[in-house]
Order: sequence, then C-alpha cells, then structure tokens
Amino acid sequence: MEFVDILLKRFDGDSELRKATNALVCFSSPETGKKLAQLTYQMVMTRSEGSSMALLYFINSNQEEMTPEEMSRLQSKISSDFMPKSEKEKITLRTFISDEEKHMVQIGKMIEEQGSNLMIRGISSHELSISQVELYSQLRRDPANPVQNILMQFPARESEILQELTAMMGDNRIPTALFIDNNMQEAKKIFMPLLCDSDIHLFTYLYHLAQPEGMEIMVWDAIGIIDTEPRIQRVFQYILKKSDGKVHLWNNVRKIEESFIQKQDLIVTGVGGWSRLTNTPLPWKEQLPSLLIIKEGNR
Repeated sequence: MEFVDILLKRFDGDSELRKATNALVCFSSPETGKKLAQLTYQMVMTRSEGSSMALLYFINSNQEEMTPEEMSRLQSKISSDFMPKSEKEKITLRTFISDEEKHMVQIGKMIEEQGSNLMIRGISSHELSISQVELYSQLRRDPANPVQNILMQFPARESEILQELTAMMGDNRIPTALFIDNNMQEAKKIFMPLLCDSDIHLFTYLYHLAQPEGMEIMVWDAIGIIDTEPRIQRVFQYILKKSDGKVHLWNNVRKIEESFIQKQDLIVTGVGGWSRLTNTPLPWKEQLPSLLIIKEGNR
C-alpha cells in the first residue's frame, strides 16, 4: 500500500510535519478569501517559521482599471483585514491582485514564482453551490458521458468555473484543495470522513488542524482502515496524543444524524472520498456545511 508508506514517512519523527509550507490561496470573493486565509493559517501555523502564504485575489476584468495607488491600497486592506497582526508575525504574508481572465494560467505562474507547495482555491456559494459540485461529480462518474456534454447542463458562468476546477484538480503537481464556502462563520467543528483508502492522506492535515485551541474534529472511519491496518492505527494514536483531546473517532454503531452534520462548520475530505460521498444515499447530505476537498500532488 504505497499511500500508507508515504503517510508513515511523513510521521517518522516530526521533521516532515514541521516542513515549511508555502501556500497559495486563490479567491474571487473577499469574504470567502478571508475565511480561507484563516483556515489555511490553521493548517500551516504549527509548521516551520519559514512558512508563507500568498493571497491571490481575482478581480473582475470588466471593472474600471485601478491606478497603482488604488491597487496598493486594496492590497494593504486585504492584508490587514484578512489576518490579525499577531498571526502575521508568525508567517510571511503576500497579497496579489489579478484581472487575468484565465485563472489557471495566472495560478500556474504564481506557483512557480512563489515556490508554492500547497494551493487552495476558494469558491463562494454565490459562484457555485455544493449541490452543483455534487451533481457535477455524479455526472463525471460515467466515463461515457463527455465532459463538454456535462458542462452544457449548467449555466454559462457555473460551467466555466467547473471547467476551471476540473483542470485545477486534474493537473495538480502540488497538493491542491477546493474550498466551497457555504456561509462558514468559523472552522472550529470539523467532520472528516474516511470513505476510501486514499483518504488517509488527510491525516497530515488532521494533525495540523487539531493543534489550535478550541478545535473539535470528528473522524468517521467508514471503511474501518484504522482498526484493520496496524500502521495506520499507530499514526492515528499519535495524532490523538498530540491533539490533546481535540480529535475523536466516530462510533460506527451509531447512526450519523442530520442534527450532528448541522452543527459542523466544515467537512474535510479527499477526492476519492468526495466521489464516494456524492454517490452514496445518505439522508444528511442535504445538510452539508462548507466543504474542503484535498487532493495529493501528482507525482
């Protein structure tokens, strides 16, 4: 199991876990961007002091062109609004504004220029809803259904975003995540389902998300990999020890109720797990909060 070996290597000592992260955070909605910046900070704050975050704000290319002075003021406002001074002292923060219509072209350039090893794209519920992402994922499961035919079933703007996200998740050289903001207020209560073997790469993010105070993370091991794979069990026990009571394992004897999902701020899942989730008839899927789908980099 190659993915198990990769995970074990990350948890062999803590040098790999503390390796500096250079995150690229992309967004078109400042409100979503602010939430995503805070969430990303939670994932990188326990790493090396050399970690950095580059904020890439895509503005509408049709709006009136800003002067250099206006651009500078907007950059300063984003930097000050998105992250408190106490947090900025722990991480290098850079802000960029782009009116490039081909977002993936600009993202590719930024990854090279910033030396990014993590990229997260934030989408607001006004741009794309979770139900639309779910429907798109369901339709994509049929290999006989061409992508262009699927995209024609969505409004033009949503179709354009879905096409962009497909390229983003399909050709990712570095770990890449999609954040769908469903009116998230904070990211304190997190639900992390493990629905296929490849989802165990989420343990790295679980470890980091569980470090800040006030976190409450519930892991649902739907496939029983923690109990049946001793090496994975050791890693999970290590995370439990380091999380100081902030990580819990769902008792599979109990049924997951809609009321529990309604109390969650965020669901964190892998690409494989999201595919399984969208194609499983679960009554609580109608109550999904905000969503973070993480995919490992293509090697």
